[in-house]
Amino acid sequence: MISNLALTPNDRLLVLAPHPDDESVATGGLLQHALEVGSRALVVFFTDGDNNPWAQRATELRWRIGPADRARFAVRRRGEVRAALERLGVPISDARFLGFPDQGTTDLLLHGNELAQRAVADALLECRPTVVVAPSLLDLHPDHSALAVIAALAAAGLGDAVAVRRWVRFVVHNPQLRARRHEDSLVLPLSEAQQERKRQAIGCHKTQLVLRRSWLLSFAAGEERYYLAESPTGLAEHPVAEARAEGPSVVFRLASGAHARSFGARTLCVAADAGRRIRLAIELPAKGGRAAVRSPRSGRTVGEAEFVGAAGRGEVAVPSDLVPPDARIFAKVERRFGFFDEAGWREVAVRGAGPT
Repeated sequence: MISNLALTPNDRLLVLAPHPDDESVATGGLLQHALEVGSRALVVFFTDGDNNPWAQRATELRWRIGPADRARFAVRRRGEVRAALERLGVPISDARFLGFPDQGTTDLLLHGNELAQRAVADALLECRPTVVVAPSLLDLHPDHSALAVIAALAAAGLGDAVAVRRWVRFVVHNPQLRARRHEDSLVLPLSEAQQERKRQAIGCHKTQLVLRRSWLLSFAAGEERYYLAESPTGLAEHPVAEARAEGPSVVFRLASGAHARSFGARTLCVAADAGRRIRLAIELPAKGGRAAVRSPRSGRTVGEAEFVGAAGRGEVAVPSDLVPPDARIFAKVERRFGFFDEAGWREVAVRGAGPT
């Protein structure tokens, strides 16, 4: 069932934005709606968007980008988002800047960074939201999808301390999924005035408009679309097709394909919490065979998996002492080259694992 997303004065809205501009692009209409109906809104920016070299080169007309340049760009992007929030009517006192490294969210997740997960948990505790708006696991931008995993694990770690009525997902970098509605879609119609304020807010992100103006402004349309569950189409086409418990192993069935945006050698990445943080990187051989299981944090080999298949399609058996079948497991296939992911992350329920 497709329904409208409507807030009430009793709602507390938490928006988790991977970068400055996501607040306007993905949720510019929702933030206006929240303020109009009297909901409290808190916007949390995970990164400052400072590691965006092509946008910075195009904006500043410079080629070399060093640490000092990126630091200056971070300040500039915070200034842009302050102006954007003002256009949307959101007081800057209702924004938090966590300052984690741009293009580094996947590394933070795979390294089991406690500060990152704790910072998101603290935002949840500060806001105690009834509605959380966060990126989709299936977003193709690795910062977006990794933040989705960090947020899910942070919320799970809090247990009943935060009572979220709705956990709502948005998609920015996945045009196929953006174009589709499914039964768990939520639609927020925008008035002409709301669309215009959203356009103005997007327009405040001048550093991002140099190369992507028409694409960014295309988000200021007649509605915003959100999702209560991940897209069935995206899950059906995900390279991590399923997982099952089989003897002493958890077997992941993979269906990775060829994409211009993401290519090269494949690594199966796993993030799970089972009373302890589990982070694994399994380097898949091109033609099947043994696969080293490494800890992304230390780089050490912690075990050995077996891959049967070729070119990223087949099955990889991972010892269940490394991936307990009853853990909450997230997985993705990462490629060596290309900025965008093949498909983002997927939460995997292990068949045959029994009740969790």
